[in-house]
Amino acid sequence: MRASVKSQFRTFNAPLEGVVKYMYLDIKGLVTIGVGNLIDPINAALNLPFRYKNKPGVTNAGQSASRADIEAEWKLIKGKQELAQKGHRACEPLTKLELDDTAINTLIDQRLMQNESFLKRQKAFKDFDQWPADAQLGLLSMAWAMGPGFSASWPKFSAACEKMDFDAAAENCKMSEAGNPGVIPRNRANKRLFQNAAAVLAGEGDGFYKREILYYPQILLKPVIISN
Repeated sequence: MRASVKSQFRTFNAPLEGVVKYMYLDIKGLVTIGVGNLIDPINAALNLPFRYKNKPGVTNAGQSASRADIEAEWKLIKGKQELAQKGHRACEPLTKLELDDTAINTLIDQRLMQNESFLKRQKAFKDFDQWPADAQLGLLSMAWAMGPGFSASWPKFSAACEKMDFDAAAENCKMSEAGNPGVIPRNRANKRLFQNAAAVLAGEGDGFYKREILYYPQILLKPVIISN
């Protein structure tokens, strides 16, 4: 992926997911942390560098948590399925453990690279490395929300991407918002990203735009070329 995408991914994703240092339940009841990073099943959590929070009632603040500590807190949160529809703050009072920013950034980077590797093996995204940065971020955003295997059930979107027709990709990138209103701003962002990518391709030959630059959150317009 382009350097501009990797460096800005957390900044882009944080307003859409939040940055949460403690375990919580997502809308599907899966244990999550960071910027929408699933740590479900439990094995995904046990080796993370959790530390005890600095909060009232916690006597060992800042100390590393053992695997047993992590397992106990994970099972506590997982058992509170009634909180899944109430947002991450509903789980905060139950938690004593947290990750620091370095650990969260590592989680983000690992998942981002895994998603990229999977996507690039798909026929529709074989030219991913040649895409404008905005299109790369749009695809990685969709994979972050749905998992990198989503494209198998998105034929119109996949066909558009294979042809690098990012106008068509923009019209076919909307994820279902039913029962999940939190995806609405991500849909808006993704559509703008693919529209920007289309403008980049339309204007790069005349020096208006460059593929390696991430233009989002700007709204790019396709240049009007006046020939003599």
